[in-house]
Amino acid sequence: MAVMQSRPTRVMWSSPGYAYLMTGLALLSIVVSGVLGSIFSPDMVTGAQHEHMNGSFIGWIFNLVAIGMVLTAAMKGIRAKVADPAPWTMLGVGVSVVWIGALLVAVFAPVWVVGTDPEQIPIWGLFGAIAGIVITGILCNFVRTAAFEPPATSEFPSTPGGAGAMIDDPASKLRQLAQLRDSGAITEAEFQTKKTELLGRI
Repeated sequence: MAVMQSRPTRVMWSSPGYAYLMTGLALLSIVVSGVLGSIFSPDMVTGAQHEHMNGSFIGWIFNLVAIGMVLTAAMKGIRAKVADPAPWTMLGVGVSVVWIGALLVAVFAPVWVVGTDPEQIPIWGLFGAIAGIVITGILCNFVRTAAFEPPATSEFPSTPGGAGAMIDDPASKLRQLAQLRDSGAITEAEFQTKKTELLGRI
């Protein structure tokens, strides 16, 4: 049975240490972003009494979703025993940069002031968290599909004559039969028999 791989063979798995390190870095950056954002991001100020509302609980929803995305992608790579450091670095460093950026936006971006009271809404912090979720999802999906999922295979079941299933074009079948003969997969007699059959169909 012939098997054709569409992707290069992955680096041999030696130790999951680097995978755990980069996964931990990504998760730590998300948690730190949530904690520091809860402490330092501006509150929403509403009403005539200028009541302050901390929207950190909303931010933590986004953080938990991002943590789930990272864990899903990382577990895929760990189960596949991917030892190539490139996708792990992309996952760890990429997610860290995304959530540090989201934290900076939440803390330092100007608040949106509306009304005559006025009301202050940290709208850019919300947009930063949404952008963090979207970019994290794109990054995790890219790393998972490009490096963590097993390579696609295409199998050709053997026929009684020893040749694989081929496309319907007789000329292509003859070329493939000749390649099988030259590689030793079929004998000269089998090649001649199949060749006669193919020529008889034309």
